[in-house]
Amino acid sequence: MLIFSNTCQYAIKACIILAIERRKIGIADISEKIGTPTPFTSKILQHMTRKKLISSGKGKGGGFYLDDEQFENLTIKDIYENFEGKEVLTSCLLGLSLCNGENPCPIHHLAVAVKEKVMIMFQYKIKDLKDLGSVMKLMNEPGVF
Repeated sequence: MLIFSNTCQYAIKACIILAIERRKIGIADISEKIGTPTPFTSKILQHMTRKKLISSGKGKGGGFYLDDEQFENLTIKDIYENFEGKEVLTSCLLGLSLCNGENPCPIHHLAVAVKEKVMIMFQYKIKDLKDLGSVMKLMNEPGVF
């Protein structure tokens, strides 16, 4: 339920790259840095561009980037909701339509605690992630991401 899909993970990693670089970056460079095939990365970045999470420029000197507003405001939640949907955080983990505080499913109270922690994490802005240099180092180690 609350685990990021591979697509969402790659989208977050690509945005971290864009936040670190603060310049236009070509698709091949981003793909190499996050360890994904170029066509798959292109599809993810094009989706984020259409949703205005990131920006892109065409032609020589083009590439993907975060404009000033995107850099200042893009959160993990923004990315997550564009790939996983909004209902995941509000729906019952067991898929029950009548699950709520007054009529809880067997794992409702556990799920509420987890969802509250995830909501805290979702408020983090990509630009504010701690020690982005360490994140980049981890991203380049085989088997870590």
